Amino acid sequence: MSFSPERLREALDAILRAAVVSPSGYCVALSGGLDSTALLAALADVAASTPVPLRAMHVDHGLHPDAARWSRQAATLAARLGVPCDVARVDARAAPGESPEAAARAARYAALAAGLRSGEVLLSAHHGDDQLETVLLQWLRGGGLRAVAGMRPVTPFAEGWLARPLLGFSRTELQEWAQHRGLAWLEDPSNADPRFDRNYLRLEVLPRLRARWPAAARTIGRVAVQAAEALDIEAEVAAADLAGMAEGSTLVLARLGALPAARQRLVLRAWLRSQGLEAPAAATLEALRRDASAAGASRIPQTRWPGVVVRRYRGRLYAARASREGDTWQPGYLRPGIALDLGACGRLELVAGIGRGLSRDRLGAGLEVVPRPAGATFRPAGATQHRELRKWLQERGVLPWLRARLPCLTAGREIVAVGDLGYGGGLAAVPGEPAWSVVWHDRPLLTEAEAVATIPRA
Repeated sequence: MSFSPERLREALDAILRAAVVSPSGYCVALSGGLDSTALLAALADVAASTPVPLRAMHVDHGLHPDAARWSRQAATLAARLGVPCDVARVDARAAPGESPEAAARAARYAALAAGLRSGEVLLSAHHGDDQLETVLLQWLRGGGLRAVAGMRPVTPFAEGWLARPLLGFSRTELQEWAQHRGLAWLEDPSNADPRFDRNYLRLEVLPRLRARWPAAARTIGRVAVQAAEALDIEAEVAAADLAGMAEGSTLVLARLGALPAARQRLVLRAWLRSQGLEAPAAATLEALRRDASAAGASRIPQTRWPGVVVRRYRGRLYAARASREGDTWQPGYLRPGIALDLGACGRLELVAGIGRGLSRDRLGAGLEVVPRPAGATFRPAGATQHRELRKWLQERGVLPWLRARLPCLTAGREIVAVGDLGYGGGLAAVPGEPAWSVVWHDRPLLTEAEAVATIPRA
């Protein structure tokens, strides 16, 4: 397929039509290199045939001495084509231990996401050779079907969409057209550095591969489409299975166990994604599946991977971000008008009310907030005797792994409130009395009932 503005227009229309996307505008991610230069110039050539507005965004990573020249090149090209162009400057330096490529990519896409308008389609200049590199690289890193599927032609992105209309074209086709059109572009010198995996693949491996199999990019492109279709069917099956075994944010193990092992793994991945959590590597996922069903009923087994912890309790699986699982907050004081930050565990605030809460007249200056003391007792509002706080929490179904770090509000040495779960002691308000209610903002789901009733939002 030879590249031309008309063929690009046809390819773009086809992928957006298949994805049922009606764009409010097109925004080209313009680096100033060959691929994005050809993409923007070709779209500018056919812009008159569509009412959808066209613009460009350039991201200055600030990593190379010539970064400013790249920005000027992008802005000059866009101006010559009559296309508005915004330049975003980011700090793309890698953190210790982080891949420089990954850091630059993350910073770039964050800037593009921030600049994308509602309903707009961000157009990336990835072409067929890029798809070949991506599939091979991910496959060599141990990727499964998702690796074979490569880059999707259209995916949701920020407030709009990300589309790759050049996947059906080769870099050679783009270069021949750009030269014929008389376009100028810049070459990123880092692309010649074989220390980066993708560059090594492009410079050392692919030339030999193409010498033997000249149509490798097109063949891989067809395989990627087939793999993407298989993934779509897989996702439908997993969603249907998940609907029958998820209760709120939990997963019912008895129902999960009725499925074959392969579908159990699909459901576990879909369940984690539904809660905005990253699924683990295959070996860890298999350990989770096996341990969740094999452990003794009295145990609370847990499986961890970076950022996530999953526990089994009373026939259900519970998942959470690991950042919310530790004692990340320090004891402090809570006063009317001054909230207490509990870090990843949320924020406590006293809000005026009537009847339920702590007496406004008897509260005094404020309350000390501490993690649940060992062996603590608690006299709930309306009760005449103190009880073991541990048993009180059990009766309310507070999940065992959350009990030790519950914020207890104390006056002197007496517990007068346990988070926002209950009040007591000598400060509990009586009906009709002006009171301070404890509001716990952004708190974790504390009880079985809450976890079962709350539908997660990805």
